[in-house]
Parts: sequence; structure tokens; C-alpha cells
Amino acid sequence: MNEKIKLSRRALLGSVAGSFALPAAARAAVGSGTDPSIQPGAPFILTTWDFGPGANEVGYPILQSGGSAIDAVEAAINYVELLPDEYWVGYGGVPNEVGETTLDAMILWGPTHDVGAVGCLKRVKLAISVARKVMEETQHSLIVGDDATRFAARMGFEETSLTNLTSQTKWEEWAAKGIKTDAFDPEPFDEDTLKGHDTVGTIAVDADGNLCVGCSTNGREFKIPGRVGDSPIAGAGAYADQDVGAAVATGNGDVMMRFLPTYHTVELMRSGMSPEAAAQAAIKRITDKGYKFGGGIAAASVDGRHGGAKAGWEDVPFSYSVQTQSGGVKYPIA
Repeated sequence: MNEKIKLSRRALLGSVAGSFALPAAARAAVGSGTDPSIQPGAPFILTTWDFGPGANEVGYPILQSGGSAIDAVEAAINYVELLPDEYWVGYGGVPNEVGETTLDAMILWGPTHDVGAVGCLKRVKLAISVARKVMEETQHSLIVGDDATRFAARMGFEETSLTNLTSQTKWEEWAAKGIKTDAFDPEPFDEDTLKGHDTVGTIAVDADGNLCVGCSTNGREFKIPGRVGDSPIAGAGAYADQDVGAAVATGNGDVMMRFLPTYHTVELMRSGMSPEAAAQAAIKRITDKGYKFGGGIAAASVDGRHGGAKAGWEDVPFSYSVQTQSGGVKYPIA
């Protein structure tokens, strides 16, 4: 385990009382899998979307060599953050209303339930690494905006432009239309006009049984400056409990964060639900309120069971990938 990981700064205040039952009606698409070669306590890594296999190939060797789950999660997400042509994560991606790309990220270390996060981070590429510094070097859990950039510089991170030709061109084409950002549109009860986007979420368990989860994104296209989405909010973009498992979310964060869906998923897993059933129930809780949104959840228990669910995105091929000692498998959620 990484020696720099500190003891928890706060104790859990209690457990969720009561139990949850699987809803009779199913409104979310579901995908799931259980790799029989994963022995309880054996290392594995799960990452969402099509960049999952590549991210896992970076993170899993760390686990295979006896390294920490937190190092594996950071390395896997760094891989995606540095992809030159990835529009939804890292530099060169979705600009805000004034053409600037900003980043949100969060990491949670299972053994101590310690969290670090950054929101609306500017001019620093490795958002998940800055979030880890918040967790390990401070008593804070979330730092945002220009102050997050100042903190990153204080920790030794390089400031650089997050704009590239793709993001600049996208913004110029949108700005030329002279329309308002769709953030001023009505709430999506009739339809969700947002495009699907690829927040990266990673879950890892190392050989010592330690659990870690993290996520990173540049958020909503043409968002209002200063907007922070669900990704850096514990229980919204990602959540974990060392005794249970973890979940990661992707999609319309402005809707999903209102329901803390990854916290809900983990708590349903605690009550005995499978990861796929828990993810489905957490999604259904949102759709039952009438929201027509695009979003998905992937979840894994500490013993290697995993599954996912989505709403909307009929034409969006949401998936997650898992890598173990037996190799990697991609799980599409239809």
C-alpha cells in the first residue's frame, strides 16, 4: 500500500437503516457479469466506456505486481486524461460557454473512506492526480475553480492550456450560431437534449483487498462558467465502501447528482443486491421522478461481481471493461 496514504480524517457517522427491495418494474437497460476466475481478494480493475480496455491495461499491471489500488486507479484515469483525441475527458475537450475547458475529478480510498476532489479545475491536465493530492496532503475533500489551480501549482503541477484545435473549433462553431447554452433549457422531463458523454470511472481492488474508486471528466458541453458536475461529489460521480464495493456514474450529471446514485447503488449492494440490480434500481429512482435523461452506472463488489445499467442513450453504446489475471473483457450495456 502506498505509504503516503493517510488515516481517515473523519469517521463514518452511521449506517443506513432499513433495507431496499428491487422495484417490480424495470426501466433501465442492464448489463452484468461475474468472472468465475476472480477469487475473493484477487486484484481486478474496472473502467467505463470504450477507453476502458486501454485504461485497464495501464492500471492492472500495477495490481499484478502487488501495487496499490489507488495507484492503479490514478494511472488508469491519467491514461484517459492524456488521450489526445478524447473530447469528454481531459484536455482538448468540451469547452464551456466562453470557450474554456475545465475539469472535475474525485478519488476515494476505501480503507479509510478518505476523499479528494477538484471541481472546475483550470489549466492542469491531470485532474485525478490533483484530487489525490487534496486527499493525501490536506484535511479538505473538495477544492474548486482558480483556487484548485493554485493548489495544483503549489503541489508542483504544470499549468498549461487545456484547449486544442478540436475544442477551439467546436466552440467557435457553436458561438457563431449566437444561441444560449442549453443549460438554460427547461428541466428534461420531456426529453434530454444533451449528448452522451464519456466521464471515465475506475474501480480497483488490489492484492491486499484494498478498494479504490475514481472518476474524471470535463463535464457538460458549453456549460455556464463555474459549473461543477456530479463527478467530484462523493456519492454522485463515484462512491465506495471497503466492506461492500464501489460504483461510478456517467451521463447528465446535473440530474444524476440530485439523487446520489452511486451512494444509492453501494447501499443497495450492502443490503444484498447484485451490482447490476443495484445499479438498475438507482437509475430507476431517477426515472421514477419523471426525468428523461441519458446516464449510466457501473458497479463492482469487493469479491469481483460487477454489473451496470443505463437510462436513455438508446443509440449510445455505453460499456465497461474488467481486467483480471485472466485478461480483459468488455461488457456492453444494451
